[in-house]
Amino acid sequence: HLSRHKRLLEALGTQGMSSDESDTEAPGHSRSTTYPRIYLKWHSQQLSAFLWRVDAVVEKIHASLVGRCKQGGNPLWIRPHSSKYNNAATAPIGFPRNCYDKEWLDSLPARSRATLQAKDVDYKFGDEFIPMTE
Repeated sequence: HLSRHKRLLEALGTQGMSSDESDTEAPGHSRSTTYPRIYLKWHSQQLSAFLWRVDAVVEKIHASLVGRCKQGGNPLWIRPHSSKYNNAATAPIGFPRNCYDKEWLDSLPARSRATLQAKDVDYKFGDEFIPMTE
């Protein structure tokens, strides 16, 4: 259940999420726009994968609202993985160590690592709330 992750998601806020960059007309799709994901350099692979799965759940919830009319003519959004990173994104303080990218963390000066106050525990991301399909 996503409710178990509410505190983490709230602490991340919108600044802690990956962003998108628009590319018009995805190859092979006539009415689509691709939005390749731009990851935050401080995100661990576990955190990025978790947020990817959360996005899929949120999209599924919005797509399956009963009685909700969809507007015609809206282009298809395609949000593929990319190898792009935002190096300027500020990392939140006090997250469990497995939320931070290890290489990024190791590259920080000792003073910055101390200021970051990474908790010496691992967050339990789990995958119990999302079937791994696609």
